[in-house]
Amino acid sequence: MHLSVWGYRVGFGTLGAVGGLLLAALLIPLNLYLTHILVRTVPPVLAVACLLYLVATRSSSIDRVGTLPQWAVHALPGVVFLGATGLIILSLLTGGRGPTFYAITIALSVLVFVQIAFVPERDLSIGLLLMQVIALGFVVRFAGLLGSAGYVGIDVWVHMPQYVQGILDTGSIAGMGRTKYTAAPFYHLVVAATTLLAGISPRLALFGSIGVVMVAASLLVYLTAVRFVDPRWAVFATAAYSISDFVVVWSIHLIPTSLGLVVFLVILLLFVRIQQHGPRPAEVALLVGFMFSMALTHQVSAFIMLVLFVAGSLAQIVLNVGGLRQRFLSEDGYSIRIHSVHGYSAFALGLLMLVWSMTPWGNRTFTEAVLVVLWGSIEGSGLFDRGGATGTGAGGGEPGSFLGETLIPLLDQTGFLLFLFGTVVGSLYLLGRERTSQSGLTLIVAALIMVVFTVVPPLFGLRNFLPGRWFAFLYAVMAILTAVGFDRLRRDCSPQLLAAVVIVFALVFSGGVVLDSDATQDAPSFPDQNGRYGYTPAEVTAMETLVETTESSAENPIYSDSPYITVLNRYGGVDRFTAATVDGEPPDHETIVYRDYQREGAPRFETADGRNHVQQTTIEVMCGTRSIGYDNGNVVLCER
Repeated sequence: MHLSVWGYRVGFGTLGAVGGLLLAALLIPLNLYLTHILVRTVPPVLAVACLLYLVATRSSSIDRVGTLPQWAVHALPGVVFLGATGLIILSLLTGGRGPTFYAITIALSVLVFVQIAFVPERDLSIGLLLMQVIALGFVVRFAGLLGSAGYVGIDVWVHMPQYVQGILDTGSIAGMGRTKYTAAPFYHLVVAATTLLAGISPRLALFGSIGVVMVAASLLVYLTAVRFVDPRWAVFATAAYSISDFVVVWSIHLIPTSLGLVVFLVILLLFVRIQQHGPRPAEVALLVGFMFSMALTHQVSAFIMLVLFVAGSLAQIVLNVGGLRQRFLSEDGYSIRIHSVHGYSAFALGLLMLVWSMTPWGNRTFTEAVLVVLWGSIEGSGLFDRGGATGTGAGGGEPGSFLGETLIPLLDQTGFLLFLFGTVVGSLYLLGRERTSQSGLTLIVAALIMVVFTVVPPLFGLRNFLPGRWFAFLYAVMAILTAVGFDRLRRDCSPQLLAAVVIVFALVFSGGVVLDSDATQDAPSFPDQNGRYGYTPAEVTAMETLVETTESSAENPIYSDSPYITVLNRYGGVDRFTAATVDGEPPDHETIVYRDYQREGAPRFETADGRNHVQQTTIEVMCGTRSIGYDNGNVVLCER
């Protein structure tokens, strides 16, 4: 697309790149007001992406690209499969994932990216590359799932022991009790049905249903990306998406968000197909069916689905701006073919409003509760306070340390930043192409809206939109746009520049997302800085015993560390465990739960003034002269 300015034709891609450089410059002063890691990192990433686009588009087209030698083409797939097998053996021997596991995973990921980018066309096997991506993704996920006793994460301890088990015990959704998930029970019904049909435990049923589907779901990204780029770069998008941090998060912390993500990927594929070749009855019927599935799976995922449809409607409006379209967007008589998608947006909005108006949440409907909570958060957030957002990401490092304040937060944002880099380049190419498509513009608008939802509100202390739940959905769109960017760079850049960009991307992206704090919840890559959300057999046994045999209440709680107290509360269904105060003095509490993790991990306690901090301690400090009421060798209940 081009814009006519004083007789000159200026590409929208070029205008976007210049605008991106100006935006990067304007964002720099935000460092004076906000200290979030993204405020410091987004401007340079945005600027580099725009500069790379301007350099590449002004280079002569390069038909010759760097390729791997024949011995590497034949050897590397075997190395990847052998390495994946080695990861399985390593996880079995060590009981899960660890530093060596992560180092090998990073190396194998880089080898996959190198093959995708540099295998010669005559030797390119898309099926073989996809097999490597799926094999590596499977090992990474199931090593995390099976390396911990029980489940990984926090919310799953509500969904499985209470909701799914309630369905199994009563044979009815009524067994879930009064919860918003009675109006979105699809996840729980899938796991319960798998348990009954396969005759296995609910835990294995969860891993064998939602867990396996999460591995295969990456193929949906390939099927969508291949509609925009060559198969080589569609595999690139699939590989990047498969190992990305937030996708791995919802592949090991298996909750309704995980199933909602799978449904979203199907909807994204169908929506793109409809925009590209028009509505076909079978595809429209499937799309409507998956809209209903999403509404019955997860409320946040359903809202993200609505954002995608709204982005499609906005893209259609832009392309239908009458005179503007004819004057600026036409290319030598060529007119972009547009298919109406407003009906899908209206249907999705009406469906969700209907379902949410009947969804219970406390004493209100889901719709009422969301509005009340959101307004309360805006009032109490200190939205415009100077320096009000000092968060540094998901990392839990010790304040004041380089590791805790800089390195871990930077690693945690690496995946997003490199996807942002690729998204900017890909979006500029889509805008600058001679035939910009409706579906391509939809992806650009969707990425823009979703980035705003995930990044901007947390900068000002607002987290009601649950940004952590959005990133895996956003990454699907960003991975496709990144593939568009690399596809075009391969044609425009010199072999040397392309090789440098791909290798740097592969090394930094793989290292960042594999070591990310969220993606390593079961076995943190920095175990004394970030909390562990996977549990030992002794901790799970103690959890069951403590919930069933102890008596406490919110007014007279039992004290321990976080996240263990949160899991105890989730599992028991009542908030009667709370964080102990550990701040240089022995805790002054009646009843305390100590576990060995408090001595060697990154347990979180409260300080004397009520702040949350990481503090290692010992059983002598925690229990003192209290009597021992329970001891399984790893977890101790002491009371006085």
